Amino acid sequence: MKKQIKGNVSKTVLLLLAAVGMVFGLTFYKYSTRPSLSLEDLQKMGTVVFKTPRSFQMADLTDHNGKLYNSGNQKGQWTLMYFGYTFCPDICPTTLSQLNGMDKQLKQDNLNLAQQMRYVLVSVDPRRDTVEKLKGYVPYFNKDFIGVTGEVKDIHNLTVQLNVPYTPVLNPEDEFYLVDHSANLAIINPAGEYHGFIRPPLEPAKLTRIMTAVDENYRR
Repeated sequence: MKKQIKGNVSKTVLLLLAAVGMVFGLTFYKYSTRPSLSLEDLQKMGTVVFKTPRSFQMADLTDHNGKLYNSGNQKGQWTLMYFGYTFCPDICPTTLSQLNGMDKQLKQDNLNLAQQMRYVLVSVDPRRDTVEKLKGYVPYFNKDFIGVTGEVKDIHNLTVQLNVPYTPVLNPEDEFYLVDHSANLAIINPAGEYHGFIRPPLEPAKLTRIMTAVDENYRR
């Protein structure tokens, strides 16, 4: 009888230990797979992620190497798209420098994500930003950055779809005109959809945390 009771107690203890282990394992899995920042956290950091990513159309544009750039180039990786121009005196070079800083930090902290990132400057001043002009400008900040130009109407149509306000300059009085434009970054997901946007300020450490969390949320 004592042996039977002892055996039953042992089985009960083992079952309890197994149950506790299962609960611990599930709890650990839950917290270990939780994104580093929630969507609410991201919003507080100036990042809006859409509940349902939005499809958009992109006409054939041209990159700074003279190659075709369109919707097909958006798929298979994350793209941070910035709308600016080479004659911009301050915001554009600052933003590209910040993106370069983000690229460097991601390569240290999250190489896998860094290899899935693309950074694109779409010119809102195609009148002056020829392929040659972009080729001499964009790689200065980072050799892997992409500069894109095209027809004014096609670029304007893209900005409307991605909620990027800017004022096209069609008949400038001189060659030193400035172009009013947004400083937001449009986030394009690996499916080629408009995923959300990031508002300034755009410090490298902040951008690294944001895109790491955006990627984690996307893959859950």
